[in-house]
Amino acid sequence: MNATILHESRGRIRFRLRQKQMTLAQADLLEAWLQGKSWTRQVTVHERTCAVILYYDGDRQTVLEAIRQFSWQEAERTTSLPAHSTRALNREFEEKLVTKVVCKAACTLFLPSPLRIARILWHMIPFVRRGLHCLLRRRIKVELLDALSISISACRRDFGTAGMVMFLLEVGELLEEWTRKNGSSFLRRTCMASCSESNSSASRESRDEKILVIVVVSWLFPALARARRYFRPGDSGSVVQQIVTLFGPFGQDRIGVKVFIRFFRPGL
Repeated sequence: MNATILHESRGRIRFRLRQKQMTLAQADLLEAWLQGKSWTRQVTVHERTCAVILYYDGDRQTVLEAIRQFSWQEAERTTSLPAHSTRALNREFEEKLVTKVVCKAACTLFLPSPLRIARILWHMIPFVRRGLHCLLRRRIKVELLDALSISISACRRDFGTAGMVMFLLEVGELLEEWTRKNGSSFLRRTCMASCSESNSSASRESRDEKILVIVVVSWLFPALARARRYFRPGDSGSVVQQIVTLFGPFGQDRIGVKVFIRFFRPGL
């Protein structure tokens, strides 16, 4: 692989690949290949600039020689990639968010007032429909309150407020969906990696015993409360320790984690 060293310090090197562009799959492949090396401590691949930041241990010449001998064809044969790419997920939602913000700014700046009002009334239809659906079922939910606030603003001819409320609600839904998918993907990868490491050291006699671990992660929005189930043979103490270690730094912030352990045997 041809690359140019941009900056270098003790145990850290930043280099750029000599190619015009890098795809998301290539970035994931290069990052997975570097993480598989014994001398790698941390690696970050920026696909937009084709740059790599690598923290390593050991001899500098060994690292540079391995990078020099890297080839995409060999890496595809020897490196396995996850089924779900976090990089692709982040890029997808980043483009959605940027598109939504740019469209909102363009409509506010360039559309005349009648067209802006018509656009706001058109965007009100899904919110009002969800609010009426809750009202017909005699339920008071967030959708009903959103529809009331938007409808009241529109009836008062305050279309600017109605449009801003809908814009913020759409951005919130987009961020909520991204957080849910990204959190589920991260939790799946980490738990599967921890389970595979623990399975190698687990005793054969505990094969029939399964552990049901339910992890409930609460984010800023109550709708983000998620529960996922993971089964594996082994000892419960190690599972609890892994999950508490995994979510410990987040517990001091805005995420609350609850872990419930329940033992059961097949056939009971």
